[in-house]
Amino acid sequence: MTTKAPRDDKAVSPAEAELVMILPAGEGSLPRRTGGRATNRVAQLASLLANLVAEGATVDRLAFRKSLEARAEASVKALANDLACYADFCARVRGEGLPASEGRVVAYLEDCEVRKLKPASVGRRLASLAVVHGLLGSPSPTHGPIVRDALRGFRRRVDILQRQAGPLRFGEGVGVEPAKGFTLSVLLQACPGTLPGMRDAALLSLAYDTGLRVSELVRVAVAHIAPESDGTAALTIPTSKTDQEGKGAMAWLSPDTMRRIAAWQHGAGITAGPLFRRIGVLRTKARQADPLPELPAPPGYTWRLPVGTQRPLVREAALATTTFVVGDHALTPAAVRLIIKRTARRAVDEHLVNLSGKELDAAIAALSTHSLRVGLTQDLFATGEDAGPIAQALRWTSTSTALRYGRKLAPSSNATARMLGKVRG
Repeated sequence: MTTKAPRDDKAVSPAEAELVMILPAGEGSLPRRTGGRATNRVAQLASLLANLVAEGATVDRLAFRKSLEARAEASVKALANDLACYADFCARVRGEGLPASEGRVVAYLEDCEVRKLKPASVGRRLASLAVVHGLLGSPSPTHGPIVRDALRGFRRRVDILQRQAGPLRFGEGVGVEPAKGFTLSVLLQACPGTLPGMRDAALLSLAYDTGLRVSELVRVAVAHIAPESDGTAALTIPTSKTDQEGKGAMAWLSPDTMRRIAAWQHGAGITAGPLFRRIGVLRTKARQADPLPELPAPPGYTWRLPVGTQRPLVREAALATTTFVVGDHALTPAAVRLIIKRTARRAVDEHLVNLSGKELDAAIAALSTHSLRVGLTQDLFATGEDAGPIAQALRWTSTSTALRYGRKLAPSSNATARMLGKVRG
């Protein structure tokens, strides 16, 4: 419990002071969220299949169950969303649902192009249709030559470069002049010293050190962190997108990240369970004291209080209060996305970044939960690391994704610039 006063040295009135309180995890309840319940993706898939499968075709129940067991929750969600997109097409355009012919899939692909879906999204939807046909025991039409040619034509007619998340590279701390763009250092400087600010700083710092995907980041638990004597730590990653069998992986945490994690844990009272949690904020306004109203005196009389006494108060004065309530459950991926964009906006408001207008809007729109992973990859390439070790460090099964992330690395940081800068300076 602390009292927060204005920064200057002037006297503080009760109306200006603020009482800040923290209810650690398990000692308070968060405000209940409004909105509907989360969609049951397995039930959604079963319902979609029941409506799409033609008479005479059956879904292999065992294959359906085992196919879902082999997939991560995010993959099941993507499969359900993709099949829902195809079901919407079938509802608008009469014809067979499942199994589908090559012509039907081409018509669906053309419909996706009319709706201006991106090639990467359409490619994933076709992959999902291939999975569904496997559950039906039918050959997938998505592998047919007509479909492949139609997809090639689609990609030629639109920009085939997949939009990459705006990178959050480490960057320099903000000096006399504001930074020219968003970096990890800028965002850390924009995190306030409040409890939510300590959580956000620890989250951003850990996300950069490890390059975790957001689904992995929100699953980080206190038990996964093993501190070392030199101030660093080893983070255990039980499962990941490329490790559905749960073989596990390890990542390194810097001393700076560990200091931020320690500050967050101490402030939030977290000793076990999820590391990054939702924080509820309850606020009350300051109020002035209300004196007891003066009663009307009889004619010819005047009420007098004894010397040295004050009129009784109906209500005492009270300070403004802010109470932070730490929840029991982990943050959601949507909450992480909001934290990144909100911190970027704060950096602009505090004049830490020199961006404005359309340039600012585009920079913030490009930020996502993948931005720190992209930024770390580009920083590793910029220091001369090869794609192989980078792919291993960030837990990719091949180097192609690492190379794609490093493709937009600034020319002044690539291998040619590093070599020629020494001999042609």
